[in-house]
Amino acid sequence: MIMRSHRHYDPTVISRERTRRPDYRRRAAAAVELALIAPLLAAMITGIFEIGRGFMVKTALNDAARKGCETGTMPLASNTSIINDVNDILADNGISTSGATITIQVNNLSIDALTAIQNDKISVKVSIPTSQTSWTTTYLFLTNSTIESEAVVMLRRG
Repeated sequence: MIMRSHRHYDPTVISRERTRRPDYRRRAAAAVELALIAPLLAAMITGIFEIGRGFMVKTALNDAARKGCETGTMPLASNTSIINDVNDILADNGISTSGATITIQVNNLSIDALTAIQNDKISVKVSIPTSQTSWTTTYLFLTNSTIESEAVVMLRRG
């Protein structure tokens, strides 16, 4: 006669016991993975901020240089009025005007725009160091560089 135990094999009991026990090895592996990936993610996010800010500043400098050229084509426009308009555009975009360099040329000569006559070429170049525009203090991606933009227009007034 075969004696059977009143207990029978139930696979769910074993699996429930396994799920109740915490798996410390898996938690430790996840912590190590996070420790390895976190600095990389932080650097990538910082880079995205720096590069994005660089593009924003480049667009503002383009706008400022274009506005400066537009002002230079107006009658009786001097370098002072061009510089004031460029500085206004920079200030409107939250860019410090103290670090900006504005170069105004007429026919590739650094002279006053008041002297420009018909068919002269007026050039306005605006540049600023990245250290003046960066939102972060790391300068990992835009190191020791200058963001600049130049606009050139031919004077058509007579």
